[in-house]
Amino acid sequence: MPITAHTSRCLPQLVGAMAILGVLPIEALAADEASSFLGEVIGNATYRSQVVFNAFPRAADGASAKGIEHDPLEAWTHLGIDSKTFLGDYWAFDLGVEAIASSHRDAEKGAFTAPSSRSGQGKYVDISRLTLSYLGDEVEMLMGKDSLPVGVAEIYSPADLYGRSNTANPQQAVDFGVWQLRTDVFIGSGQLTAVILPVQDITPGVSDSSRWSGGSGSSGNEFSSITIPGLAVGLTPDIQDDVRGSGPGEWGYFLKYGGTATGMDYFVTAYHGPGAYPVLKLPRPGNLNPYYKVYPRVTILSAGVAITEGPWKLYSEAVETLASGDRDEDTARVLLGAKYRETTLANRLGLDEITPIAEYAKEWRQDEQTSPFYVMPSKTARPNRNNMLLSVNFKVDDAWKFGGVYNRAFDTRDAATSAYIQYNPNDNLWYRLSGSEYHGRDHTTFGRYSRNDNIEFEVNYSF
Repeated sequence: MPITAHTSRCLPQLVGAMAILGVLPIEALAADEASSFLGEVIGNATYRSQVVFNAFPRAADGASAKGIEHDPLEAWTHLGIDSKTFLGDYWAFDLGVEAIASSHRDAEKGAFTAPSSRSGQGKYVDISRLTLSYLGDEVEMLMGKDSLPVGVAEIYSPADLYGRSNTANPQQAVDFGVWQLRTDVFIGSGQLTAVILPVQDITPGVSDSSRWSGGSGSSGNEFSSITIPGLAVGLTPDIQDDVRGSGPGEWGYFLKYGGTATGMDYFVTAYHGPGAYPVLKLPRPGNLNPYYKVYPRVTILSAGVAITEGPWKLYSEAVETLASGDRDEDTARVLLGAKYRETTLANRLGLDEITPIAEYAKEWRQDEQTSPFYVMPSKTARPNRNNMLLSVNFKVDDAWKFGGVYNRAFDTRDAATSAYIQYNPNDNLWYRLSGSEYHGRDHTTFGRYSRNDNIEFEVNYSF
């Protein structure tokens, strides 16, 4: 497959940047600051490097005319730095930094996202974790930027709604955490968690020129491949992010209780604040543009349970979402899943184990969006509304494994399929060769990426 001049110029720079980023913190900084707090933070750091090459057999529809990237070979690199430093017996400082560079045009720009950022542009360097924690015997407290995972599902969790990821490269999403004030209280075998989310950051997404943008040439890819009701003929929608205010009445408030029992894990949550999925607000009176992508306030109740018995794991999650002021649809979502770790048949076939996973996700709409100021609900942004997700992994031995994932949407009849083979020569290094295929009509979740089928080679190294 030919390599364009643009790509051939980028690849050496990207790989070289990874090498420089990996060496500088170790060689230049650690020696000079070994006795300082900064030197201790750097000395405690671990590094995760990732280099990915994608080969795309086809360009996006009308790529040249629409200014959409169409290089047949693209590269993406990522260096993650993680450090945990204890300050006495009960306090700890955690730092996570992500450095990303790619040949995806306009995917990254600048460095470091300020709190309450209104830009959906991915950064070359950004902070994914920055926390100060009190680690008591019965109570822990944290303030800063950290992940906020929820759920017991293996492939897709409908209850995991509160984190933020950089999805400028959708096949390589990077968790960037959320700003929070958190308290964890340990009660017997359970844990009560209360979180205040004081700022709302716009999640970095694909650029307008990316092959993953959906092809409309507008920002806000959740709405880029659909027909907007009432849009003037021939008008291209200009969709801009609209972020909530900064007062306590605009914050998010999250409460979770999770626990364990013999062979069982469970959780219940309650949340009130900005929703996880955007809706589309009409332009201001008298204007044709811009439309506004808004995250309306919602109340979310969720629960989940996972039961483990021998080689089986059976689990379920349920989520109820109620939108304030009818700015979005009210929905109920349920997921049922099963995982089985098979060794008897695997050993007969010369394998260590075979692990199939099956999940079914279903959503019910309970109330429509009726606010006169909003034109589209979050339906197009909500994933897996009536989907079957299947996965199987074959572990050959400690070094080799292979498998795949299939996601089928029954309502829209689109699907995504991926398969991989992975080699781990040691605990710190692994190689993966994978392929992804997208199928469906143009305006479906997976169908809009039907020309983005690709083969991917990935190298991961930790040190």
